[in-house]
Amino acid sequence: MRLKYKVTMTCILALIALLLVVEVGYVSFLHEEERTMAMIKVDQGLSINYLTGNTFTTNEDTYQIDFSITNAMETEQYYSIKLNNIIASDDVTYKLISKEHLMDDYNDKISQKTIKNQVKINSNETQSFSLVFYNPHKDSLQIELKVAKEVVDNSLKSWLLKNNQITTENDGLYEESTEDGSMYYFKGNVVNNYVSFAGKLWRIVRINADSTVALVLDDILEEESAFFENNENESTTFTDSKIASVLNSWYDINLKEFDNYIASAKYCTDDNAQIEDNGVIYYLPEQRIFKDNAPILTCPGTYASTKIALLTADDVMLAGSYLNKDNITRDWWTMTLNKKDNKVNYYITSNNNGLNKDQDENSKHGIRPVITLIKKLNTTGNGAIDNPYTLSIM
Repeated sequence: MRLKYKVTMTCILALIALLLVVEVGYVSFLHEEERTMAMIKVDQGLSINYLTGNTFTTNEDTYQIDFSITNAMETEQYYSIKLNNIIASDDVTYKLISKEHLMDDYNDKISQKTIKNQVKINSNETQSFSLVFYNPHKDSLQIELKVAKEVVDNSLKSWLLKNNQITTENDGLYEESTEDGSMYYFKGNVVNNYVSFAGKLWRIVRINADSTVALVLDDILEEESAFFENNENESTTFTDSKIASVLNSWYDINLKEFDNYIASAKYCTDDNAQIEDNGVIYYLPEQRIFKDNAPILTCPGTYASTKIALLTADDVMLAGSYLNKDNITRDWWTMTLNKKDNKVNYYITSNNNGLNKDQDENSKHGIRPVITLIKKLNTTGNGAIDNPYTLSIM
């Protein structure tokens, strides 16, 4: 009787174990099916087929997503390929492979969320891709792939994004996410950010979150100027300064007839005090620029709303070498405060792109005007010095 009881209990336990194994296997099967299930989304005439799903979580050293885009419209369309909701270590990389060899294979680090902007697809065309992720340490990797239709116009922003691949470590166009949206800036030895406007040659500094575009003159004004004169109240308000008056006069002579194309933009004076030491006030850029080497695109201080201004010290650090010109032999002002010690001190830029601080407001230096173009401007050209972007009102 006891033997029969033991046999019965053993059979019951074995059956329970078998059922658990089957259940776990079935759940894993369902999870794998869900994770790799094909999904088709339609976005305004574009059919996007995520052949292996568009989200995944893995700790494999290599993982591949396959997808295709079909244009059912009668006209050519454009789309972007981006990564969202990324949870990954910094050493994860990816490679985008075009199965029809429509473009060169593209490699980048996982920190680069925008894979491709403004990819053209012809009417009734299908384009197929594989996106391969490389995870050398087999850490947990979680990603969502998003392919979306883009509305492309001839604005300067659209042309810039169409003609430039976003980068994270080379010379070229960089993207930065802010709470107001994506901003873009040129960095390094860039040769395709020239703009011909108002009979003068400019360089593109950045694309703002509102799609306006900031330009700096590709030259220096003949006139040197002090930043302030007779600044008895030790004002740091840019629009009250001597240099603002010089810029406004130059604007009236050279740019006034193009006033409708130029935005009244917000330019950063960053006048938040960081510390006060023995009566000397040091402003936030002192820590950010010279100690942390961490320039930013956003402004933690006061804005000056104006049609014309100067670059900030942050702009200069982010831009790098394309601001250098052989014919600019003088130092030139930025509008970034350094400290206040009886007089207000600012950062200036030398032609080797170095920033110098502690420049007395009464000292005289060169001027490189900065303006911001409205977003509704038609564009031609490719940004090269011999074929700069040329603009006209829409």
